[in-house]
Amino acid sequence: MTKKLRDYFPMLQTREAILKEINNNEKMWSTFYSWEEERQEEFLDFCTGARGVKVMYDFVSKEVLNPESTPERIDELLSLLLKQEVHVMEVLPNDGTRLADESSLVIMDIVV
Repeated sequence: MTKKLRDYFPMLQTREAILKEINNNEKMWSTFYSWEEERQEEFLDFCTGARGVKVMYDFVSKEVLNPESTPERIDELLSLLLKQEVHVMEVLPNDGTRLADESSLVIMDIVV
């Protein structure tokens, strides 16, 4: 018997249950149906466990590794990468420029 993700994470709901909750809440309904159909499907797939979140998207990395809100995360990542314990002391201002207009590379200057 093949196990499903819901067997490991019972909090995952069915697609129907999620849509029912969305349709019963005016604010969620308004937000969900303002999205393109592709985004709606992606959201439902994530909520049901059919697909995972693409953690390499810039916005995910920025939130998860934000040194201003969760300095311990970036401390641990840098410590593991550098093979020595470090701590973020200061995040330097960013001028908002990118290396190239089409690039998604974002640089953060920090003092550790």
